[in-house]
This record gives sequence, C-alpha cells and structure tokens, in this order.
Amino acid sequence: MSRILVIDDEQVIRRLMCEILERAGHETVAAETSDEALAELEDDRIVLVVSDIVMPGLTGLELLEEVRARRPSLPVILVTGAGTYENLSQAVTRGADGLVIKPFSHADLQNAVAAALERARRTEHDVRERLLAPTLAAALANAIEARDGELQGHCERLAVLAVRIARELGLPHVAVERIRLGALLHDVGKIGVPDHVLRKNGTFTDEERALMQIHPLIGDRLLEPLDFLPDVRAIVRHHHERWDGAGYPDRLAGEAIPRAARIVSVADAVEAMSAPRRYRAPLGRSMIVSELRAGRGTQWDAAVVDVALGLIERGELRFAGDGVRLSTGDAPTPTDEREQSVLLVDNDDDAAEKAAASIERAVEHVRVVHAKDIRSATELCRSSRWALALVDDTLPDGDGLEFLRAVKERTPSLPVLMLTSEGAEATAIEAFRRGAADYVVKSNGYGAEVGERVRAVLEAVT
Repeated sequence: MSRILVIDDEQVIRRLMCEILERAGHETVAAETSDEALAELEDDRIVLVVSDIVMPGLTGLELLEEVRARRPSLPVILVTGAGTYENLSQAVTRGADGLVIKPFSHADLQNAVAAALERARRTEHDVRERLLAPTLAAALANAIEARDGELQGHCERLAVLAVRIARELGLPHVAVERIRLGALLHDVGKIGVPDHVLRKNGTFTDEERALMQIHPLIGDRLLEPLDFLPDVRAIVRHHHERWDGAGYPDRLAGEAIPRAARIVSVADAVEAMSAPRRYRAPLGRSMIVSELRAGRGTQWDAAVVDVALGLIERGELRFAGDGVRLSTGDAPTPTDEREQSVLLVDNDDDAAEKAAASIERAVEHVRVVHAKDIRSATELCRSSRWALALVDDTLPDGDGLEFLRAVKERTPSLPVLMLTSEGAEATAIEAFRRGAADYVVKSNGYGAEVGERVRAVLEAVT
C-alpha cells in the first residue's frame, strides 16, 4: 500500500482527493498548509505528494522546490484550476511528475498518481541498471584482463564493435545497451579458470580444453544473483555457441542461439584475430576477411558476419595490430575554433533546409548538420560534440521523445529543442519533463522563429 501526502487548503477538495486515492488502494496523509506538509515529509513511508498550486503561504510550485531540496526523488503531482501555459511550463520546469486540472474526475487523479508511481519505480530500476550494471561490468572486465596482460583493452574494444554491429542491424536502444554489458562481461567466467590453463602458450590438452570450455557456465552462475542482468547472462553463457550446433556449452544451433550472443561472438572473434596473442602475431585484414567468409553460416550467423564485412569494406572497421579500430563516421570537423555545430534531426527535407538557413542567419559561426532519422542521428551524437540539437517529435524510425531521453541520458548538458506539430501541447510538456531546453511549433512561420530560439538557447549556455 502506497502512502500519499495530500495538500490542499480547501477541506472539501482535500477530503475528496483522499477519498479517491483511498478507493484506489492507497493510504493518505492530509495537510492543510505547506508547513504541515513539510512536517509530514519526515515520514519516509510517504512515496508521493499531491498538492494544490494556489495556497496561502508557500504555493504548490514553491512547495515543490522545497520537497525537491529535502527529498529529491520523491514524485510530486500538482493540482490547479488555472490551466494556463505559464502554470504548465512552471510545473514541468520545476520538476513536477504530473499535473491535474480542476475540475478533475476520479480517473484523472488516479491515473496521474498511478503513472507517477510507475515512473518512480522504473526510475529506481533504471538507476540500478544504468549505474550499477556498467560499473560492475567494467570492474569485472578489468579483473579478467589483469590476469593476462595481452588481453588489456580487449573487452572494451569488442564491446564497441558489438554495439556498432547491433546498431547496423537496427536493434533498439535497450537491446544495444544489453549487448554492451554482455560484451564487457562475456569472459567473466575465466575468473574460475586456473592460471596454468588461461595463460598457456601451447596447444591445450583435452583436460585443459574442457576446463577452458566451462568458463561460460561459470560466468552464468556468477551473474545469477544479479536479477537485473538476465539478458546479459544469456550473452555470457552462449557467446561460444556455433551456428552449426558444434559450439559450447549447450550446443545450440541457428536462431536458438540468442541474437545478442551471436553478435558478441562475431565481435569477439574479429577483435581476437586482430590483436597479438602469445602463440601468434595479429592477423591482417585479408586473413580476417577470409576467416569471416569461411565461418559465415557455419560458425557464425551469416547476417552478423555480413555486417562486419560491410564495415571492413567501407573502411569503417580497421585493424591497427593491437586490436580493432572503428571510424567515427560522418562527424563534422570545425574549420574555425569559434564554430558551433548544431544537429538537426528532421526527415522533412524542405523544413530542415529552411530551419538550417534560419539558424545560419541568426547565429554567427554555426554549422548545421542534418540527419533524417534516429539511427543516423545517434551515430552522430556518439561520434562528435554538439552545441545544440533540434529533434522532430515524429521520425521514420521512432519517437523523437525517446531520442531526446536517450540523448539527455548520454549527454545531460546538451541543450535540445523539440520540434512539435501544431496542437501538440502534450508533446511539448513531455519534452520539457525529459529535459528539453525549449520547443518550436512547426507552423508556416516556424523557419524564422527557430533561428531566434536557437540563438537564445546558445547564448544562455555559453
């Protein structure tokens, strides 16, 4: 049962909100004033606050800031009878987790509370995944490589390649991040392999080979207590399976092998071939290509091999004698140290051309780079530094809001302007909630407006 603090100076409204929430299965604590509310916040069982905006003493907006100062992660929903843009903007800017407009129905309030609690639950889970999991993965990868100096950097390099292959295959962001962790942790089970086997220069005996081949099982068991890494465990366990079923430990074949494990398997092989080992020198480009073609459809998934071969043929995947190197793609190189690069993500060529011209008129020393979809924009975001990004809310391969969220997670300081269609106020509010600096409505005159908005944001952050 969730304990919710309800604040409103009108007794009738306060009682009504408490009754609605209690009928939905929540426990409520009522407060008439902001002072009473702040005293109640000492109760750490309170998981959410519902507060009126217009109150004597501290307003709901001011109370929101005070709550943020005392308990930053506590969700707050604001209730108001004045549904003006100013209230909407202020609520979102100050970090409200929801806004309910009077008069409201039972469903309005219950749905807003349910959504805020679910977001808070997901946020807690995401923090655990995004902070703990990568930190743990890096630490374990370093521990593995520390036992064998010639493997230094191997996990990081193959993780970069595996991520690139996953993106080339069009996998969603969540799947790509799982592959990154799985690649870092793929050999974690080698912690349980004796040094005399792990560091042997010559050919393995049958017994030594059997010891080496249990490392995927050891890794799977090591990660079993971490309930937030189930997809990563599948990569660790199955990255030595073969497409023809002759791999280990479970002799899976074809598409029965998890796709993420198939991707890491190819990346692992390419990275291993390109780096020196005690028993051989690094293989050159032609030999690696030959090995990939020989194992295509037998050792490895042909579709994954084709992506790797394509990267090699285009010169984007290179071999430096100590491991793989990936090019940074189409990243802009400033010709003037004063130049600022702006990324414009919009699949409407005419609108993008007008917006770029407007930005270049309004801002000195600016270069606008146009991407038409999330995939190409994501690559550019990873390969270059940007002063600002403009993102359309609807793109051919996904939702602009999701791209905004991903960009802000990776580069929190990057200002982002959301481009919305007319009448899309809800999109603008959600964009603000996800960290957008501003939004621009794509109306007939938006070309001139976007330049001024970009100039204002850039001036504010420099």
